[in-house]
Amino acid sequence: NNGPNGGEVTTLTVNLGMPGHPEPLVFQTGKIGRQAAGAVTLTRGDTILYSTAARDKDPKESLDFIPLSVDHQERFSSAGLTSGSYNRRDGRPAEHEILTCRLIDRPLRPLIADGWRHE
Repeated sequence: NNGPNGGEVTTLTVNLGMPGHPEPLVFQTGKIGRQAAGAVTLTRGDTILYSTAARDKDPKESLDFIPLSVDHQERFSSAGLTSGSYNRRDGRPAEHEILTCRLIDRPLRPLIADGWRHE
């Protein structure tokens, strides 16, 4: 498979082999989100999870903290569902989305190398 502009597409398929879970997990990178430092899609059945990571090329020496931000957004529009509210699209994230960001952020911080200053 070739991604955009002839880039390489890498696919990993994992069959769990458990009763009641016939759909495999399919990890794919290199097909979409090529402007990010890293982008992965995880597909299982009709559900798709898309995740990206980005950073500045050069570190910012003036920072005295880990410049990490986690954004989580649930999108139902791909399934044909809409909220019916124009303001909701551009408004504040829902409480469960904020809590999910924190659940992702807190365990990641200790894994980041000392001295990391890329924003």
